[in-house]
Amino acid sequence: MGEAIIDTGGGYELMLRDSFGLGIVGEVEVLAFGGLETVFLTEGFRFHVDGWPSDAATAIVGLSVCDCNGVGFEFFRKTGAVLGVDFVTLTAVISLTLPSGGVTLPFERPPPTLPAFDSAFIDVDVFTGGEHLTVRGLLDTGTNSSVMRRGLFAPISSLQPNRINIFVEHPALGTVAANVMLFDTAGLPDIILGTDIMRAWSDRWYFQFIEEGGTVTTFPRYDIDDDVDSGVATQDRK
Repeated sequence: MGEAIIDTGGGYELMLRDSFGLGIVGEVEVLAFGGLETVFLTEGFRFHVDGWPSDAATAIVGLSVCDCNGVGFEFFRKTGAVLGVDFVTLTAVISLTLPSGGVTLPFERPPPTLPAFDSAFIDVDVFTGGEHLTVRGLLDTGTNSSVMRRGLFAPISSLQPNRINIFVEHPALGTVAANVMLFDTAGLPDIILGTDIMRAWSDRWYFQFIEEGGTVTTFPRYDIDDDVDSGVATQDRK
């Protein structure tokens, strides 16, 4: 028994920080922020997540970006379970049903660079320095710091060459101001919306991954103008 992050940006069923005595039966290349990495594959085994049983054909082991266990979106697609994330109580709940009310957004199709990565994508408008782009962003509960591809916008400050101040806007969620890190790795989504931006939009999120695509249901708030620890705030864009 152990703890694991819940990773809506993880294209796997289960990630392990160690093989935990399971036999290693192969290896595969996966894409991470540092580029392609080789990780190990375990033999099959039975496991439970918050009381939900599943039979894993394999688990990945040895991903360098996280010395942790992880439950990816393939677990929720396979079991049909709904993932609820509450940023007030800092809890994740797995259930069979979605709550009533709120705003439900269908997932967009994966971007052309990731045709097989059928995860929680939504389109957002990004503004900075008088420029504007509409980009397909990944709602990723597996990271607490949002990131964006370098080069989408012209550099604004030489004092922070690896970070940029942006506004992220969605018509159903509101506008968030954020200082995000820039990355260069090819093949990743143009913007990855971490829990810093997600919790500024709403306290509660419910993800449902169906056979193809899925939805996210949330309860947006539009009147928050206080800074949060991550330096992100929801506000009117001036």
